[in-house]
Amino acid sequence: MKKFILHRLFAVMLTLVLPLSLLSQTTKKDASSLQLGYHKKYDNTQLIRAVISVQKDRRYSPLANVVLKFYSLSDTSITLLDKIKTNDEGVAILIIQDHHDITPDSLGMMNFEVEFEGNKTAEKATETLQVKPASLVLSFLQKDTTKYIETFVTTPGMGNIPVPVESAYIMYYIQGTFELYNFGEGETDENGKSIFEFPIDMPGDTAGVLTVVAKVEEHDDHGTLEANGVINWGKPVPLVVEKKRGLGDTDAPLWMVYTLIILLSVVWFHYLYVIYLIFKIKTD
Repeated sequence: MKKFILHRLFAVMLTLVLPLSLLSQTTKKDASSLQLGYHKKYDNTQLIRAVISVQKDRRYSPLANVVLKFYSLSDTSITLLDKIKTNDEGVAILIIQDHHDITPDSLGMMNFEVEFEGNKTAEKATETLQVKPASLVLSFLQKDTTKYIETFVTTPGMGNIPVPVESAYIMYYIQGTFELYNFGEGETDENGKSIFEFPIDMPGDTAGVLTVVAKVEEHDDHGTLEANGVINWGKPVPLVVEKKRGLGDTDAPLWMVYTLIILLSVVWFHYLYVIYLIFKIKTD
């Protein structure tokens, strides 16, 4: 009898434990993907941009409201810089100037590591980024009637002496109201310099003033660099105020005025005709 009871208890335990074990085996977390980028803006703000996403049905979707850990790596240590929560697009941004404990290695490279520890639905992910700080400087020059944009790309060398960056690909833009408009491209020479002839028919504001933006985008060693400058080399474009004429305006379109007069005249004619018929009925 005791053996029978023990067998029954063992069978009951199996029925409880087995589904849980099967559930743990069938529950699979989504694969996580981390992408890192370095960006030095025109105001010298340096930032690390991390984007995390998960793969679902062969598509990647941003992972929002999760914490990413940013580390600084040196030759001998690893330092936690910050813990930053991602936005709705799965993006977390670290401002480098806010952290004074970032130490370049012996080659002058800044090394970062970003970690996502994973959660109930997404796997753990870690990515590293190595970047060497550089500078992009934009200036304007004119020879006779020809105008040029001149850019320099350099990186700090021994004793902070600038070292030119050769073969850096530069894109030139005009700053619009909502976005950038590309109008040219160039590449730095052995002196880290690129010269681009400014188009003579480039439209500006009413005074010909415009903002020129130069970018080195996603360089293998230096990331994304940005510089801008304001100049009055654009073609002045007068401010055009579109004249709209409506029914309530004093200068309404003539066809609208004549149509309104005819319609009102027809209406009043019917009113007068009805009044005339009423009087005629009473007199008869």
